[in-house]
Amino acid sequence: MGALRVQQLQRAVPQRRQQQRVLAAAAGAGSEDPYQVLGIPRNADSNAIQRAYRKKMSENKNNEAAMQRLEAAHSQIMMAALTSRLQAAHPLLSMHPTAAPRRATVEKDVLYADRAKLFPWRPRLWMAARDILLYSAIAQALMLAWALLSPLTAGTQPIIWSAIAGAVGNVVKQNRLYPVPKGGPDSPPDEKKQGGKNIMRGCFLAFLATFCGCFFLYTLPDAIAAQLGRVMPYWFYEGQTMLLAIGLCTLNWLFTAFTK
Repeated sequence: MGALRVQQLQRAVPQRRQQQRVLAAAAGAGSEDPYQVLGIPRNADSNAIQRAYRKKMSENKNNEAAMQRLEAAHSQIMMAALTSRLQAAHPLLSMHPTAAPRRATVEKDVLYADRAKLFPWRPRLWMAARDILLYSAIAQALMLAWALLSPLTAGTQPIIWSAIAGAVGNVVKQNRLYPVPKGGPDSPPDEKKQGGKNIMRGCFLAFLATFCGCFFLYTLPDAIAAQLGRVMPYWFYEGQTMLLAIGLCTLNWLFTAFTK
């Protein structure tokens, strides 16, 4: 019983510290520009705000005063977003009796934050950084050149390495979007699992890109031809490996470059 009580107290300490930071943040809100505190521009979207907040909190986990400033800035921005959302959904609530109706411009993810998302695991559009775009393009181009220039000796190896390169690129991008915290007893449980989530998400995107490449470049045309009672040209079946390589390299680069 004594050991169980100690474990309960140890779990309660980080929660109590988090509550204290939130209360201190609420008391100190409004004294500083929250965007400057987080180091982000005023037109930053919700993903950029959360990414900057997590990164700053991880960097200042041993500085209680800095963590309070970050909590205050984050809370202030979130409250402003919530207010904008309410004004956009109900413009008459914040309108002067003599003013004309006006609808505020709010991001969709803020306006519809309480609506259940269909297929929350689905890929979403998001353009990667330039270095990820470049390195991913180089890797996929090398795999494609390998498959096209040495079809007899390469076999399916370019296809396999294309999927691996896609997974690596997606994991790198996920780590930038959702940085892995440095750890520590005060880190929330969700943040401690962020590294594993990023790896799983990156591998899922690479698998989906590989599946789409095989399906659209080879399986679907063959199935359509079979349904129509026709046979695809000889080169289609003879160049199966090269067609698959073209589809996989192209889709893996597109998923790495433009999805998250």
